[in-house]
Amino acid sequence: MVQEKRTMLKLSASGECVSMRTVSRGFRSPHRFVLLEKELEELEENRYALSADIRSFAVLRLQRAVVGGDVLVVRLVWLSDAAEGKLSGTEETLRFPWDDFQEGIAESRSLDGEAVRLLAMKDGGRPKVEFRSRGHLKDVAGMPGLRKKLGKFLASHLAWEGSVRIMVYDDFVPYSFFFQEEKPGGTGLCGGILLHGQEDMKKAYYEIHT
Repeated sequence: MVQEKRTMLKLSASGECVSMRTVSRGFRSPHRFVLLEKELEELEENRYALSADIRSFAVLRLQRAVVGGDVLVVRLVWLSDAAEGKLSGTEETLRFPWDDFQEGIAESRSLDGEAVRLLAMKDGGRPKVEFRSRGHLKDVAGMPGLRKKLGKFLASHLAWEGSVRIMVYDDFVPYSFFFQEEKPGGTGLCGGILLHGQEDMKKAYYEIHT
């Protein structure tokens, strides 16, 4: 029997903060990610929230399930320091029954912040996104508005059927990236994730070019 590869979330709650770490057979998060209570309240109210911690960020969405209650979709982009002052990063998307996530928070609080383990739902088929950016990712991470644009873009793109991994590198256009898709049989699509309209960064937007 083939063992199913699923990610474990270590969830702990104390005061106004909820922290998360992920562990799987192929990846362990480089640090814990801290959510504020007000961000979870925003998630319940708007069914969407964006959170940042250190240089990493998370996009959280509540989706209606066909059967049962809501499903929490957490798209995490883990960033950490690399050599020569550069950033490297890994992206992962996890799904949990919303009721289970809330119960995990309540249980951790009752245990004075002790970590509670939640097993993510079966992978919905999104490929792993791995950043190998030399500078642009660090530039984007330092600009909250632009970081939010990239987070929203990643939450709704790069979900091609049959993809195993998508490697992301710097593009020659500022704040933009080049991507290369990996499939079981070899290389798939490649192209750019380009930031358009940079003359007005408030209106600028990301778009895929292949």
